[in-house]
Amino acid sequence: MTEAQGNISAQETIEWTDDEIIPISAISHHLYCKRQNALIHVEGVFQDNDLTVSGNIGHTIVDQQASLVEKGLHRETSMHVYSDRYGLRGIADVVEFPENAAPIPVDYKHGRKKLWQNLDAQLCAIALCLEEMFRSEINEGAIYHMLSRRRRRVVFTTELRKVTLQAVAEIREMLVLKILPPAIFDRRCLRCSLRPACMPEANPSLNNPFELI
Repeated sequence: MTEAQGNISAQETIEWTDDEIIPISAISHHLYCKRQNALIHVEGVFQDNDLTVSGNIGHTIVDQQASLVEKGLHRETSMHVYSDRYGLRGIADVVEFPENAAPIPVDYKHGRKKLWQNLDAQLCAIALCLEEMFRSEINEGAIYHMLSRRRRRVVFTTELRKVTLQAVAEIREMLVLKILPPAIFDRRCLRCSLRPACMPEANPSLNNPFELI
């Protein structure tokens, strides 16, 4: 596989190996912290904390909801999605199917309503899968922020699609080559459940670690 295969045209399909198939959940981790993503998907390390447990509970509630049709809107929960074109696999929390319109992916996240590019890119990857599965152009989706109890619209712009596919290419290289990026000690480490395994404080190259509060 060449580097160009990480960002292929809309008409191409590639025979991916198991190592090259990207779990959609990895995209959010990768764009938030590349080392965190590698610890999970290369090293097989994962530890829960209060944030991950709260997020898991929220997703369990969504998973337990049955598919339904209400006011002309069909909703599927915990829907398996895939893209053979981009080598993606994952589960969409919710996919809404309005009458005579394109599917709308909806992701449920634990935190408060705020723009997070890593979350938007993960949702965009789900949209790429749905576009291939249903042969339909999908222009937008939504993220439901559970702490705020508010839904945020996400538009799948050309730029967001580029960011998403670039992340896919980087993750694929990381998985195939078993790359573990060096630790970066910053505020992202404060609530990270993988901090004990990552040990960012031990990185000797960090001359000016930030001051913990």
